[in-house]
Amino acid sequence: MDLRPQAFDCNTCGQTHRIDIDFDLLTPEQLSGAAPVLTNFICENVARMYRVFGFALDTRVTLFSQDGLEAQSKSLAESLRDQWGSQNFEVKLSRFKKLNLSFIGIPDEYYALLREIVDSYCCGYFYPAITSAGALGERILNRLLIRTRDHFKASKHYKDVCRKQSFDNWDKTILILRDWGVISAEVAESFEKLKIHRNDSIHYNEGYAIEENAHSAIMELAKIVDRQFNYTKRVDLFWVFDVPGEIWLRSAQMNIPFVKEFILPHCAKLTAYCEISSTDIAAGVMAPLAPLSDEEFIKARKAKKCE
Repeated sequence: MDLRPQAFDCNTCGQTHRIDIDFDLLTPEQLSGAAPVLTNFICENVARMYRVFGFALDTRVTLFSQDGLEAQSKSLAESLRDQWGSQNFEVKLSRFKKLNLSFIGIPDEYYALLREIVDSYCCGYFYPAITSAGALGERILNRLLIRTRDHFKASKHYKDVCRKQSFDNWDKTILILRDWGVISAEVAESFEKLKIHRNDSIHYNEGYAIEENAHSAIMELAKIVDRQFNYTKRVDLFWVFDVPGEIWLRSAQMNIPFVKEFILPHCAKLTAYCEISSTDIAAGVMAPLAPLSDEEFIKARKAKKCE
């Protein structure tokens, strides 16, 4: 590594920036001066926000409820028939429509695992569906606690959870996550309801209504995933489509533990004038300088996109 400090006069802020450049990484053209050394320099004084780039998306079920999409819904039905089998297919499809689950969220494992549970339920495998729903609920609780706990070392709860690698006491885990503000009261309530389904399905109950409770358990699990990880339901964290087609993180929320652990890995910190291509992100020319409120940033971004 051959680091050398270089001075650059910035056209954006009018100041001179000193940046360490690794000359071992430069091309012959850059070394000779025929090509610029910095091709995508973003001035440190330019206002920037985090934009979401990672998505888990499943809106298939909406095809069955929208006018003018008959061809698409027919194609989806045929795809599901191939996946689930043709025997009693209309019953299977009716279960899928009854669940009516649709998500656009953080690209973590929960959506793929939830889809497997939905497939089981739709195919009539109600006991695997309900027990899996409880298992995934417990996995989510563990993941939320383990990944955020080191941000709460001053908490009275930390000494009880700092060394354990898994947790099966739902009540205590829900209480801790609620106290830390990692989950909302609404999500905590859905965890409590799912816990009942989990316990009742695992422990013997004479005459237990497995099919009915499987549907209820999946709906509570879906509420947890939806209200915790779905971008469009987390307006407390995001500017959702205030800029058409884009989701931006609210600046005031970027330091909270849940955001740091689960959201920032799927974001890029960009200027209001950044230009996105299939291969690169360019800083944009003469982007507005900081300080800039989120509202001002969003306004500048919308104006830039309308040019």
